[in-house]
Amino acid sequence: MEPTDPGPNRRRQRHQLGVLAWFLIAAGLVILMLDRVPLPARLLTGFVDLVAGAGLLVLRRQKFPDVKKTSPR
Repeated sequence: MEPTDPGPNRRRQRHQLGVLAWFLIAAGLVILMLDRVPLPARLLTGFVDLVAGAGLLVLRRQKFPDVKKTSPR
């Protein structure tokens, strides 16, 4: 049985993973919109950032699942 209240370290790690994932996704989108970077480098870097951010979101969901509230039924 898992505890309902994760420790402060687990909450901090979950928060840091979320922030890093969204930062990577935002950076990937910004890089894809730049005009100064050559197209192949821009596509490669932007899509790698998007995939890495999505991977971190999946990792966050699997390693630190949300505590589900049970209904009173």
